Formats: sequence, structure tokens, C-alpha cells
Amino acid sequence: MTAEPLFDSTQFRQVCGHFPTGVTAVTAVTAQGNVAALTVNSFTSVSLRPAKVLFCVTSSSSSFATLVAAERIAIHILSRDQEDVARRFATSGLTGTEKLAGVSWAPGPDGVPVLTGTPAILAGRRDHVITSGDHVIILLDVDHVHLKPTNVPALSFYRGQFVNPSSAAPD
Repeated sequence: MTAEPLFDSTQFRQVCGHFPTGVTAVTAVTAQGNVAALTVNSFTSVSLRPAKVLFCVTSSSSSFATLVAAERIAIHILSRDQEDVARRFATSGLTGTEKLAGVSWAPGPDGVPVLTGTPAILAGRRDHVITSGDHVIILLDVDHVHLKPTNVPALSFYRGQFVNPSSAAPD
């Protein structure tokens, strides 16, 4: 049994927003060719051996069905100068194919869209999907990595806005 919280969801969101996070773009493709493209900041590594990462997505996301059915998923770590991609992929009402229009990408392993301008990419097969509250945790078995050396910092999100990593400091 879950106890009733002593706070509302707005306050919870504000508190969590005080933790700076990186910003990723997630793309996926199903065996039927359905494509997802979305912005995710709930991403972390899980294991080195075997290589695993996870990300979380709300079960009400328009990308949800494609992600849980996906054969392949790619996670792109965005650089500070890719805020436009993050905003485009966060736009509701567009299909994955529409979100990819105008963004430079190429087919990756098994056809998963791979963004060509990102400094780091992890791709693999969906492992477990764990439901928790109104979100799902998607674990990914990583079998492909790409790293492009760059001096541009990663894009970060802090207190409801995109920021430079150095600006995500206390007020």
C-alpha cells in the first residue's frame, strides 16, 4: 500500500528539477518499420558487463507503443548546440517520422535512425520494460557505441530549462 504524499505533483516536479540532468534524443524502430523519436533526460548507465543502460518514459507518451515494441533503440547524447533537436523531439503531436524530418540522420544497426551530429551514441536491443507508476523503465542491451571527440559540452536540463553545464549551479 502506498501512503498519500504530503505534497502535490507540482512541488515534487520543482524539487526534482533542482537536479541537473543530461539531455538525450532517443530513436527506435520496430520490425514493422514504425519509428519513434523523443527527448529523454532520465537516462543512466546500468552495467559495464554486459553493457546496459536505461531510460524512463511516461506511459502516456505518443512514442510509448513504438518503444516497447522496438527491435532497436538508439540513445544520442546531445551537445550544448543541439537544443533545437531536443526541442523538436519533445514536440507533442508529431510522429517519429515527422520529428526526424529536417534532422540529419542515417539508418543504423537494423535500421534504427542514428543522428549524425551527436557526440555520442549507444544503440542496442530492448531488454526489460519495467512499469513503475506512470512511467516505464526501458533497459537496453548495448551492442553499438560511437564517440565523436568534441570539446562542446553536453546539453543539460535544470529547473525547467536547457542550460550550459556550468550554469547549472545554485542561485
